[in-house]
Amino acid sequence: MARVARSVGRALRGNRRQPDDANGRWPVKSANITAPNARSIQDDPSMRSDATIMGNPAAGRAFLRKRWPFVAGALIVLALAGWMLLRSDKISSPTAAPVSAAPADRDSVIRLDTAAQRMAGVETITVSSSTGGLLTANGTITYDANRVSVIASRVEGRLSSVRADLGQVVSAGTTLAVVESPEVAQIRGDLERARVNLDAARRNYEREQRLFEQSITPQKELLQAEAEFRSVEADYNSARSRLRAIGASEGSGAAFGLVTPVSGTVVERNASPGQLVGPATDIFTVADLAGVWITVDVYEGDVARVRAGATATVIPTALPNEAFTGRVTYAGGVVDPASHTFKVRVELSNAALKLRPGMFAQVRIQTATNGAPSTTASYVVPELAVQEVGGRPVVFVATRNAGEYTVRAVTLGSRAGSGNVVIVDGLSAGERIVTRGAFQLKAELTKSSFSEEG
Repeated sequence: MARVARSVGRALRGNRRQPDDANGRWPVKSANITAPNARSIQDDPSMRSDATIMGNPAAGRAFLRKRWPFVAGALIVLALAGWMLLRSDKISSPTAAPVSAAPADRDSVIRLDTAAQRMAGVETITVSSSTGGLLTANGTITYDANRVSVIASRVEGRLSSVRADLGQVVSAGTTLAVVESPEVAQIRGDLERARVNLDAARRNYEREQRLFEQSITPQKELLQAEAEFRSVEADYNSARSRLRAIGASEGSGAAFGLVTPVSGTVVERNASPGQLVGPATDIFTVADLAGVWITVDVYEGDVARVRAGATATVIPTALPNEAFTGRVTYAGGVVDPASHTFKVRVELSNAALKLRPGMFAQVRIQTATNGAPSTTASYVVPELAVQEVGGRPVVFVATRNAGEYTVRAVTLGSRAGSGNVVIVDGLSAGERIVTRGAFQLKAELTKSSFSEEG
């Protein structure tokens, strides 16, 4: 490379000189070299090349064109070497640390304005005090099956009038609507004819009994009169039973009333005057809401932990600050082969009527470990509230300032089932933690750590 540089320099210096002879050639002047180790131009090919370049400008330019790629390559190699040297210095610098999220063992604070909170969909729950030995599951509140009745017409007919409305409190035996049915009219006609025939057959049978006792008529006629009486009596009883099965009373005409067999509140109405109804049409639902059920699915691995009679605490999603105490009345012995869960039913008193069928709620069932309840303080929270930052589980605790959240490291216990996890350390009762939107807060924390390290 040094030789190329010297040759280029000589060529450039040579271009500034003028030729001495008429042919434009540069005369080569001889020099007496007296140094002991000096070599002549004839002895050193490299020196002959240099001399040729100096004596011929065209040859110099050709030489430059031929050697230019080598010069450019050398410059590129030098530039790459310098860039790699600078990069290695920056990487080895103490200030260039690996980028990671903020450590979880310090209380980092994240602040979001109202718009950012809305975009992140941040939702919080209040941590409530609980104890170990709990099995947590989610379910939906339903009617007490022993206190609800779905009312429909048992025969085809038409609603002539509706006497009950939604929310109306009714007593057992109250008529809710009136239905007109040709079938009822026919049965009532059959019953009336059977009543008349029964009366005639009874009188004939009684007469044959008196005549037989007086030895006036033979026993055969007595037996025939008795058989006729029994047959007509059966027809009469059958007509009465058919009316009772329909829910209609004895009388005349086609109209009969739909009555409620239970006391409670009309919670569903699908009735309008003139509407055609039948056995497949649910017209009213009446329920006694003083008691409700909630049924939850529990994983088969927890079958030994749940017992009938265990205490359960129910916290409706719509009433997060209220807890209702119930009792396990059924722990199903059959496991669903598809979901590997079994049904657990909890019965609740609802005298204040705060619990409504259809409400979603969390159920915490008190279980036993080795026959004795655990007393270790713990908190059951949704799994989505727990995020991993710096290799440790954390939650985001809402502060008193709107839009401000503190990163809190926690210690996890066992899974509580139904998307919940037990936290055994790091939280206090009454604190509000982020559930929905926790992942977005983690992203904001990571982004802020990038900004600080940049």
